[in-house]
Amino acid sequence: MSQYPRDEFDKIPESASRQGVHRERLVPPGSSGLALKILVGVLALAVGLAAFFILPRLGFGSGAEPTSGQSTATATADASPSPAAGADSSEPAPSDPATDGPAGGGTEGSDPTPTADPDGIDRSEPVNVYNASGIGGQATLAAGRVTADGWTVEEIADWGGAPLQNSVIFYNDPSQLETAQELSGVLGIPTLIETTEVSPDVTVVIGPGFQ
Repeated sequence: MSQYPRDEFDKIPESASRQGVHRERLVPPGSSGLALKILVGVLALAVGLAAFFILPRLGFGSGAEPTSGQSTATATADASPSPAAGADSSEPAPSDPATDGPAGGGTEGSDPTPTADPDGIDRSEPVNVYNASGIGGQATLAAGRVTADGWTVEEIADWGGAPLQNSVIFYNDPSQLETAQELSGVLGIPTLIETTEVSPDVTVVIGPGFQ
């Protein structure tokens, strides 16, 4: 017997068929629970489909594929050349000895500055040779000797001036005197005349008796 005093909950009719309160069973007696299993399976399938189709569109999930723009950017970045490992971009490019010139910075193959010959005579100055001897080929003969000595013959022609008694070398001013003297020794012509009326270049006129 209970040691607690009786109350209104203890006043139960003697003929009542139910004793106490019981919860209703979800699965009727004698049922195997198949319907409940089917219901749980359908709910699980619905949740899986929702997670597969809906969540990726909402941005969830770390395995999402990159968009086409991201793929293009990645491909472009991979295609860009990268400096070699250990290379220092601050180092200047090595110079090419085939293209570098001398200490003055010029390139190989450029025209050097004309320099005087060892005897101090600038043989790059042009020379004219004219024939006043009346014998054909004398101007060509003299021009061959001048060219063989390193000079540049500008013109070979017949003399159109006054007749001469001997061969003469004409020059314009004292700056051409050394050239005239050098040609005098090459051709054996002792007569040198300074004048500006013949030609701006040193001019050799072959007269009678030229050897």
